[in-house]
Amino acid sequence: MTRNLISLGILEANGCRYSAENGVLKVMKGAMVLMKGFRQGSLYLLQSTTVTGSVIVCTISVDVDTTRLWHMRLGHMSEKVMSILSKKGYSSSARTSKLEFCDHCVLGKQKRVSFSTAKNCMQGILDYIHSNLWGPSKVSSFGGKRYMLTFVDNFSQKVWVYFVR
Repeated sequence: MTRNLISLGILEANGCRYSAENGVLKVMKGAMVLMKGFRQGSLYLLQSTTVTGSVIVCTISVDVDTTRLWHMRLGHMSEKVMSILSKKGYSSSARTSKLEFCDHCVLGKQKRVSFSTAKNCMQGILDYIHSNLWGPSKVSSFGGKRYMLTFVDNFSQKVWVYFVR
């Protein structure tokens, strides 16, 4: 019983929010859906195994049908294309069933949240400088130097490059 129950209070303390509508439970963190479950009786059964920080959720193992197996083997192909392949006789099974929630498909289609814009108060040249040291290079320069030091002025976008031993 230690691995098939979750605490919504712990999820909420970790910054997650949850909603349940029309028999579907969704647990979200920011714009990403972490878990999805469907109501059966008075309980929600989750669709996958999820690890979220210190919260570990394991669900009841369900027999993997051939449709889900071929969905994964064919690079998470859509249900529509799989039914077309089945009708044309390219699939090993005579018919395809409805695909359940696939967390890999959802994660593959999500965009990362962009960074906020930086607030650097630059009023002139050399107020804000970026620098980078690169090396060692496997091949040394004609002068025998294997490192490269760069400086970029954020205001004028001027770049200085120095080669260093």
